[in-house]
Amino acid sequence: MYFKINQSLHTIFLITAMFFVVQISFGQHTDIFEELKNKKDDTTKVNYLNGLASKYKYTDSIARFYASEAKRISEKISYSKGLSKSLYRLGSLEKRKENYQEAETYYLASLNIREKNKNLRGIVFTNIQLSQVYQEMRVYEKAIQHGKGALETCLLINDEEVLALTYHVLATIYEDVNDYSASLRAYHNSIKIHEKMGDEASLADLYLSIGKLYTTLKKKHQAREYLNKSEFLNKKLKDYSSLASIYLSMGVNFAEEKKLDSALIFYHKSLSIKDSLNLNSKEAIYNNIGVVHQEKEEFELAEEFFLKSIETAKENDNEIQLLDTYLNLGIINRKQNKNQEALKFYNQSYALAKKYNKDLDRLNILMGIAETYEHLGDYKNASLFNERHIELRDSIDIKFRNAELYEKEKEKNDFLLKEKEVEEQKSRRKDTQMFALIGGIVLLALLFFAVFYAYRSKKEKESEIQKNIELLKKQELKSIKAMISGQESERKRIAQDLHDRLGSMLSMVKLNYKSIEDNLDKLKEENRKQYTQANALLDEACNAVREIAHNMVSGVLTKFGLVAALEDLKNTIQGTNTFQIEVITHGLDDRLENNLEMELYGITQELIHNVIKHAKAKEVIVQLVKRTSEINLTVTDDGIGFENSKNNASTGMGLKGIESRVDALKGIFHIDSNKGNGTTINIDIPI
Repeated sequence: MYFKINQSLHTIFLITAMFFVVQISFGQHTDIFEELKNKKDDTTKVNYLNGLASKYKYTDSIARFYASEAKRISEKISYSKGLSKSLYRLGSLEKRKENYQEAETYYLASLNIREKNKNLRGIVFTNIQLSQVYQEMRVYEKAIQHGKGALETCLLINDEEVLALTYHVLATIYEDVNDYSASLRAYHNSIKIHEKMGDEASLADLYLSIGKLYTTLKKKHQAREYLNKSEFLNKKLKDYSSLASIYLSMGVNFAEEKKLDSALIFYHKSLSIKDSLNLNSKEAIYNNIGVVHQEKEEFELAEEFFLKSIETAKENDNEIQLLDTYLNLGIINRKQNKNQEALKFYNQSYALAKKYNKDLDRLNILMGIAETYEHLGDYKNASLFNERHIELRDSIDIKFRNAELYEKEKEKNDFLLKEKEVEEQKSRRKDTQMFALIGGIVLLALLFFAVFYAYRSKKEKESEIQKNIELLKKQELKSIKAMISGQESERKRIAQDLHDRLGSMLSMVKLNYKSIEDNLDKLKEENRKQYTQANALLDEACNAVREIAHNMVSGVLTKFGLVAALEDLKNTIQGTNTFQIEVITHGLDDRLENNLEMELYGITQELIHNVIKHAKAKEVIVQLVKRTSEINLTVTDDGIGFENSKNNASTGMGLKGIESRVDALKGIFHIDSNKGNGTTINIDIPI
């Protein structure tokens, strides 16, 4: 399809268009036009024009002029390769302007030429673009067809980067059509290639996408695993916009577990990033905050956030978010027995769910409509919508089961692959040992008679040396054991002295203070204040002595490690009913170096002590993650927060002391807090 136009009319049009374009917006390209005017119409000129169209692809009018000229000359001289490129460029310009039907026409024409010329790379990229165009047009059958076409051709050109891109595009299309097992398979294939390439930017995006999909499938463990991976890379890449999306998904995970205050913490973290970047795409956050307030039965507050979400979604032309928010407004009106209002919002949501092929949303809407008709006493419609709900549920169950089967199959294949690698390593090791053995035997046979006596003498000497080395090692081990035993005994002795002697003395002083309390009314006001202060200091000293003694003889950290010690600390705090605390650890199957475990435990104790003393929190989350080259400790509370500035005294000596300890470990210490929004302390320590 070459779009041939009457030559004389086309020439007149081009001359007129060139005049106006040059006068209005191409002033800076005068030199290029002069150069083009002096070039004859040949393949070199076409390639030059296509290169300019690519170079200025983000300036629509300029790129369109160069691509159109390349197309005209290619048609004139029958240069099919140049024509396919110019059509591809014009298709990309239409796609960027969301003129998808025009883009489809140009891309199909380009693909037709490239298939005739057997231009494999061109076929791959054109099919990828067509699959994305059909995805936007919601013509999913054609989107998958061209995606598969790109994949088949891509396997022939041996380009892993393009192959990973193709899998990523297919993953998003399969997700749109609710084929979750195919989507997971494509995501994992793309991730595997990018991990091999070390492409962190693409991996950060993929980890976020698959984390969101696992959130949709209500697989919380897998969702958090990939969201944590994406968070780590996006922090490294300083992609704060993606971090906002990650925290939004983390909030959804906590909300699914009914940990509503934790969900709010992450929603507000996401909102804070959006505010700092001056981004207006906050409709999903407003909606999810509304859902939390709805769960708490704070209906007026929930409705306020839902309306803010609708307003922002309409400003951003985000119909997908309108779908969710209308559904939530239907639910909240149903809960308040406003049944006609509920039906109105349910119907608005259902229309959008059907338009965008969102089966999970349709399932919830159908159930809500059926319940609403039942409360209105319209049992005929209630039964009708309930039957539609059951039919759709059965269909979705099959897709979920397929996703489950894929996960099990993947785990099995991963296990078999690891077993195969282990067997291959064993086989290689055996082969190496066999060759080494044969070589050794041959060598020994050749050298045996020549060096027999010298060899025997040397072995005797080596044996004697080895005995001496073993003896030294045994002595060294005895010394180390004695030193450790002595240190432990000394720690117990000091702890005992603190508790029995100094603790007893302080208790006696406390009794003496108690004896004068009866005469406290006779003391002057000034003396009474001094007495009160001294008494408070004495209480604090007694507590400190007991705490030091306990810490010195505490064996949980030493015997069982950091994870067990943190769980012990969690149980101790929960026993006081001060606040709810959750400890999340990842990657700590093996013990860390002893000094590092003690430092991390001490830092965590100090941070929790600060929360108890200042934050007035109801919930605290302690997250400890071991990565390849660092340990990340995050302590988040939903307390009153504080203004985080260098001049703010509320940061206190406690946090400064912790920061000094982190500096000593060559770590990074970061505080994220505002009044009324809680506090997050984030610490990264290299290992």
